[in-house]
Amino acid sequence: MTGMTKHIGRHKGTGQRLSVVFMRLPEDKDHALVVYSDQLPDKYHDDFMTAIESPECQSANVLYEGLQRKVFWHGNPMLDTLHKEGFLKKVPTSAVVMQPTPQQQVALDDILAQMDKIESEAPTPVEGNVETNSGERVQEQVNQSLGEDNKAIAQNLLQQAVLLEKEAEKKREEAVKYDPSLTEKAMQPAKRGRGRPKGTTKEAIAAKSEATTTSESVSSEA
Repeated sequence: MTGMTKHIGRHKGTGQRLSVVFMRLPEDKDHALVVYSDQLPDKYHDDFMTAIESPECQSANVLYEGLQRKVFWHGNPMLDTLHKEGFLKKVPTSAVVMQPTPQQQVALDDILAQMDKIESEAPTPVEGNVETNSGERVQEQVNQSLGEDNKAIAQNLLQQAVLLEKEAEKKREEAVKYDPSLTEKAMQPAKRGRGRPKGTTKEAIAAKSEATTTSESVSSEA
């Protein structure tokens, strides 16, 4: 590797090369989780080292964040594979020396102590801060998006209703044509607030039925 590379180092006692997946375990802050890269089988080694050097892993504060999005050659998630096959090793943080460059070595404990100091000196968030305002803006965008979706759904439903009304009108006319005695029954659809659709009143259907009967009589006489 050339230049500065994050997440790699050595074991202080043995000198073995390792990659630090978790700098400090949440339930055991005196231990880290590492992978001894030289102990990986060839089928995993190259993929693993390529993943570490990738922009995703180098931009991650902790290596596991980048490895969660990586897979080995067989398509299985990299982090899960390392765990299931026993390549994740728990070691004391005091035994790890980070080595971002071949000439630079920094004890992991020193890095963790500096991180703790920075975190303790960070200002306490107050109400109405940028994060809260950002969250409110996101919620507004979500609500707006939902509102637009609802309008689209309403338009589609309205179009479907119009089509169904036209289809129902056509069916009524056909029914009365075959049996004029159904004229009264055909006039009993669901009640509407502002009258019936054009052509579905009792008079309109009766007129259409009479016109159809007259037309058929004329045709038979001819």
